[in-house]
Amino acid sequence: MAPVTDRDDFDKIVEGLDLDFTFPDEPADPEEPAAPPSAAAWSPEQARSGGDIEEPFYRKVDSTPIIPRRRGILLAWLGLLGAPLSLVVATISGVYLDPSVIGGAALIFVAAAIFLILQLPEHGPSRRDWPDDGAVL
Repeated sequence: MAPVTDRDDFDKIVEGLDLDFTFPDEPADPEEPAAPPSAAAWSPEQARSGGDIEEPFYRKVDSTPIIPRRRGILLAWLGLLGAPLSLVVATISGVYLDPSVIGGAALIFVAAAIFLILQLPEHGPSRRDWPDDGAVL
């Protein structure tokens, strides 16, 4: 391989730069991290009095029941999950379905999905905790 003697554009750009490639022989000693305060040492009085430990921030959210109370939402979930499941069961069992039954199941699925999407709560400026980027469990 022949040595490259032509100066290209990169060499012209780099020659004016003052690049310091010296590295220290030994790495600096890392500082010992401060030990985190234990949860047992925290008290609400200490937080109110301006102590060095602050009260943890979280918002308590009421739990929602697993089975919805409103009949419309329950029927929508039944349609959303039941329509495709019934088509899968019919296909696996070898039952021939008319195209109108398949179309009806598809319409039930789409209508249930749209209904459930419309029932989602709006998280906009009208809510007390807007803008909230946290998860609701």
